[in-house]
Amino acid sequence: MSLKKSKVRVSPEEGFRVRNTASGSYKHRRKRGKRRIVAPVLVLCAVLALLVAADYWTNSGEIYRGVAVGSVDLGGKTPDEARALVEEQASSDLREIRFTGAPEDLSLSTQRLGLSFDAAGTVDDAYGVGREGSVLKRLGDRVMAAWSTVTVPPVVDYNRVAARGEIQNLAARVNAEPRDGAVNISGGQAEVVESREGYNVNVDATAANVDEALNAMSGEVEVVGERQAPAVLTPAAEAAAAKAQQAMASGPVQLSAGGENWKLSAEKIGQTLSFTPEGGELRVGLDQERFREVASDMFDDLTVEAAEAEFEVQGNGVSVVEGQTGKQIEEEQLFGNVEAGLFQGQRNFQVPVTVTEPELTTEEAEALKPTELIGSYRTNYAIVPDEDGERAENLEIASSAINGTFLAPGEVFSVNEVAAPLEYNKTKVIIEGREEKADGGGLCQVSSTLYMAANYAGLDIIERHPHYAQLPYIRPGLDATVWFGSLDMKFENTTDGYVLLQERVADDGYIYAEIWGKPTGKKVEMDSEPEYRTPEEAKWITYQKVTENGEVIFDGELHKDSYKPLTDEKGKVIAADAEELEIAPVNP
Repeated sequence: MSLKKSKVRVSPEEGFRVRNTASGSYKHRRKRGKRRIVAPVLVLCAVLALLVAADYWTNSGEIYRGVAVGSVDLGGKTPDEARALVEEQASSDLREIRFTGAPEDLSLSTQRLGLSFDAAGTVDDAYGVGREGSVLKRLGDRVMAAWSTVTVPPVVDYNRVAARGEIQNLAARVNAEPRDGAVNISGGQAEVVESREGYNVNVDATAANVDEALNAMSGEVEVVGERQAPAVLTPAAEAAAAKAQQAMASGPVQLSAGGENWKLSAEKIGQTLSFTPEGGELRVGLDQERFREVASDMFDDLTVEAAEAEFEVQGNGVSVVEGQTGKQIEEEQLFGNVEAGLFQGQRNFQVPVTVTEPELTTEEAEALKPTELIGSYRTNYAIVPDEDGERAENLEIASSAINGTFLAPGEVFSVNEVAAPLEYNKTKVIIEGREEKADGGGLCQVSSTLYMAANYAGLDIIERHPHYAQLPYIRPGLDATVWFGSLDMKFENTTDGYVLLQERVADDGYIYAEIWGKPTGKKVEMDSEPEYRTPEEAKWITYQKVTENGEVIFDGELHKDSYKPLTDEKGKVIAADAEELEIAPVNP
């Protein structure tokens, strides 16, 4: 027989075991502890059960104390007694619904709202407090009722749409923007407009208050709204009216200038007054536009536009039409003086007037007027077939629009700006190398003739475009085509004086362009020669020589232009080097 040591196993679940030497068995200490806890709990539960049972039998047939519906305490009442109480409360407080707190009260009968009150159902809910639900809920309700009050909502229903509609009607009646105190001027009298508080009903919040009132068994609903104070109160308006009345009652205002007088009556003074809110007050002042209106006679008499000197073509010369000085009121100064003095009792004011000079005075015009022919050119329009004379008529329309134009120093002239808006006959034009008919045929001859006159006048060319093909009325390289909206001919008056543009269609078959101006001391020579000529293309070089007071300031190539073959209206192609192409002289 062998002996072995006894072993004691320990696990987290079992805890420590202690051997009982008398019996050889083991006892669990934790199990003994559990038995010690369970016993009091069982005793407590038994006591609670007895208390609950005693409470139940004590309050049998009665609503537990601490239970109320709205403001009606139903504790200790039988269902029949409770029903009588809530019916009495409902008949007293729920006969009508009263909306209070707004600028206007509103009362609605329960019939109008379709309100129904279920007294029996309400009492059943009150009786069920502490008796219905889980054990924990019943115990919780009893504890709550013992320590405070358990309020049971009444079983009530009503037409919410109708209630909301009545609230919206109330809002429509009482809602208003705040009205500031103000002053009205009529017939020389200042009248006070009293301020008024504004109000805005919150329909959603007020509708929610209906439910809260009914839950409290109350027929009084607080209207939720916001009162809005005006920015200017009546006392401020009264003070401003008194100041305005004093300004009008002190007598008429007299305005004087250059021995003339103009009077503003009290009524007219009132029409000029302005009232501006500032920090809760009304600042009384003058309205500048209204002052101008009531004193319009004075402004008309003392406002004279300056007339610029003008040029007039007479025979072969230019005369000056004299300009005139103007005058105008120093309006800001006058307005400030009247506004400052009016409320101090001042009644006589001098009107400050200044003389205005025209942009171009007579003396300046005399010094700047064109006196000499500084550039001219002519081209032969008869060389172009024109059986019905419509092309010549187009030349006349465009050249007449240009004729008599004066350009100030630095001003740029545009052919399109002057000629494009006019109406023309449909005649021959060149479009991408083909002869076609379109409005304005012949305008290129007008622009080319004027272009060469501007060159000989020594003016700066700003924009110029050659034709697609060579033309018989002007030498290649000396032409300038135009096309409405895209191609233009422009030049700038670079002289120290005005220049006069003259262009006319003469009966001798030529169109003449002349530019008159102040002597510039410039002399211009022009020429063009072909660099090469082939059937497909001809390239021409234009030369220019400019001398100023005898000194050469430019002598060289001005530009190069390429010309393509031309297809006439019958479909015949005329090569760029064709012998039948007429080459016009430099100076016809």
